[in-house]
Amino acid sequence: MALAGDLADDRIVALRAGLDRSLDNDRVHRRFGLAARQYRSVRRQLGTLHDRPDHELAELHVRALIGESRCLSELGADVATCLELLEQAWRWAEVSGDRALVALVQGRRGLLRLRRGNLSSALEDFDAAETGLPDGSDLGAVYLNRGSLHLERGALDAAVKDFERCVEITEGREPALHTMAAHNLGYALFLRGDLPAALRSMHAAAEVAPAEHAGVGLVDKAAVLYEAGLRTEAEHALRRATELLADGRASRDLLDARVAHARCLVGLAQYDEARALAKGVTRSARRTGHEILARQARLIELEARLGSLRESDGSRAALRRLAHQAGELGAAARAEPSGERVAVPALLIEAEAAVMDGALDRAAELLRSTRPMLRQMPVSSRLQAETIRAMVAFRTGDRRRGIAAVRRGERLLVSQRERLGAVEAVTAAAAHGVRLTWVDVRAAMETRRPDAIFDAVERGRTTFAGPGRVRPPDDPEAARLLVEARRVLERARQLGHGVDSEVERARLRREARRLQDQARERAWHDDGISHVAESVTARSLRDDLRAAGSDRTVLDLVQADGRVLAVRIDGSGAAFFDLAELDVVRERARRVRADLHVLSNGLIPAPLRAAALGSIERNLRWLDDALLGPIGAPGPMFVAARDFLVSLPWAALPSRRGLSTVVNSLVARGSADWAPGRTLVVSGPDLRHAQAETAAVAGTWGGEVLLLDGEAATCAQVRAAIAGTPVVHIAAHGTHEPDNALFSSLRLDDGPLFAHELDGVDLTHSVMVLSACDVGSASMHYGGEPLGLTSVLLRMGARAVIASVAPLRDDVAARVMPALHAELRDGARPGEALARAVADEPEPVPLVCFGPLVL
Repeated sequence: MALAGDLADDRIVALRAGLDRSLDNDRVHRRFGLAARQYRSVRRQLGTLHDRPDHELAELHVRALIGESRCLSELGADVATCLELLEQAWRWAEVSGDRALVALVQGRRGLLRLRRGNLSSALEDFDAAETGLPDGSDLGAVYLNRGSLHLERGALDAAVKDFERCVEITEGREPALHTMAAHNLGYALFLRGDLPAALRSMHAAAEVAPAEHAGVGLVDKAAVLYEAGLRTEAEHALRRATELLADGRASRDLLDARVAHARCLVGLAQYDEARALAKGVTRSARRTGHEILARQARLIELEARLGSLRESDGSRAALRRLAHQAGELGAAARAEPSGERVAVPALLIEAEAAVMDGALDRAAELLRSTRPMLRQMPVSSRLQAETIRAMVAFRTGDRRRGIAAVRRGERLLVSQRERLGAVEAVTAAAAHGVRLTWVDVRAAMETRRPDAIFDAVERGRTTFAGPGRVRPPDDPEAARLLVEARRVLERARQLGHGVDSEVERARLRREARRLQDQARERAWHDDGISHVAESVTARSLRDDLRAAGSDRTVLDLVQADGRVLAVRIDGSGAAFFDLAELDVVRERARRVRADLHVLSNGLIPAPLRAAALGSIERNLRWLDDALLGPIGAPGPMFVAARDFLVSLPWAALPSRRGLSTVVNSLVARGSADWAPGRTLVVSGPDLRHAQAETAAVAGTWGGEVLLLDGEAATCAQVRAAIAGTPVVHIAAHGTHEPDNALFSSLRLDDGPLFAHELDGVDLTHSVMVLSACDVGSASMHYGGEPLGLTSVLLRMGARAVIASVAPLRDDVAARVMPALHAELRDGARPGEALARAVADEPEPVPLVCFGPLVL
């Protein structure tokens, strides 16, 4: 029965309001199940209106059908069902004669075709929709989806352009679309090589995103963090994203998050968990018709299996089975339009499995087949290709070609990182090069030639060390966050004892960590004007030592196959040594550190002190005999090491008494043009001998000395005074944070001065003396160099950093430090000055001189 005109008008108004509510639940709140039911209800009610103008009915039908199709797709419905709804919408749009309605259907159909993997048809739909839609959210959605298509095709410039258009159109109108476009723009910028701009874009999007979009935003952000090498941070973001999305209302988004999470777990070498997660996604994606997603998840399954086989030296049957399955996936993906983003990694898995199986010709053939497609792939895939080329070359005995492949891969890594500023971002980005470097080092070790081993090790270490920032960041918000974190930590420190105080202290520390993480993340947004050092070769180092008439020994330590190995170089030649079992050395080092903790307590009973002293002397002697006994280094020595070896108390080893020992994470060359000059001396609070120590140090130098103590020794004052000062001495309580190394700190009058705050300060040619506990310690970052207060200072250009790798007793520091500065004043180099200052101490002193190699 036809409705009267006024009643029909009221119904139309009500139905438009219902459509608006559906759209709000759909796009803003992401309540897809509720929105789908509301769209369906609008369609049913539209069926009762027969005497309305065709155009108005058609528009309402089209929008309701498109909305229901979109919600069902997000809920995991079969793609054919969603396309059938769009076919109905297409018929209504044609009846209306409205070109904009037709374009609206084309835009939505393009997205479904994109998700199905039909990129060429999807692009045709998006292009047609663009010409028929006016400015607004519908056109913004077309730009967003077409930008995603361009990402799939590797057309990064086109993707950036579309995402930027969407950001512009939706700003202030459509927060959900605006957020997604800004996140996708960030990812496209990252793929173009601009990591800081990518993270800035994503951060800006997250600040204005509706709460319902937090999960989707975290997935996008995690993708960039993963490619940047910040894999642990990416994995944490993905776990949180999965929690936010696992409510049954966002099936497609949840699958995306799980695919990304599985990939991240592969990067963290958690292969069993990654494989199980990827298998589940593969099944769900196939069941709901998301073929591209299913192929991506299947690819991650195979990557996880390859990782497991690398670790276990898998059987040839397992390798061949993996190669066959990867080949099948690669062929299927390559048959699809623009399927290279799955096909290329699949073929690389097949190629690496072939190398491990000894099928070198097959691997070389596969590498040739991927070459035309690699230019459009992420750096991680291109690095993997160079790694496999190096493996093939080394296994065929062609070291020249193998090293050329390694160098091409390292150049790729450097090019990705050269715009980065923050120390942490720079070191993390090296994660993609871990396997490349290990292939290089292992091939060199098989030669047993010391020059080859040294060159391979230092090629990797120099690349991992990355560029150093030469422009400090200027971020008032980050500074505010760190000041607040400092205040929170000081409140926690000043609390008394008792259960309630401990609960409150834990809460305050969690709050400080949250603030630190926010400041830390903002540092990833910083650009850097960077330089990358050339690695030192054994030949050039030997020639330079000989030309300088130096009696210095360079010791390069390597951990491999459960052993500590070494290359020794001096002016007369080079030698390779297999020194000791790694686990035994690690245990002896652990005992030394434990004994140093005991000896640092001046109140322990004499019998316990005597036992600890006997223990540490035995273990130091064992380490000395194992690591240095076979080497023979009667004069000054430079040690390059990683992991726990870099934090050994090298100057306390018996054979090094009175002899210069300088330590670093790589053989970095330094300038010899340092000269004493202006001196900064800082005294922190609550140290019994600090004022006497700093007064003695200041008196040693005389002349131009700035002494900061009491209320003058604030973090801001000290940070400002450090820059450009030739000699810096800080006596303060120190803390090394093993799981958050850039927040290792020195406690000053207003709280801790974090290593993070010094990232960007120009310390060129400064000698830094840190009279504090533990701040010479370092934590290994996956794929990067050791991180801690000392590594930050060295990266900022410090000529040397003298710091303790264990607790340092106040009275020991008060004796040693004035003698150390007297040696520096009289022209001794930092390593020599430290050796002479501690030579007559009755107990081992855990101070170490860190710095570059200076001839």
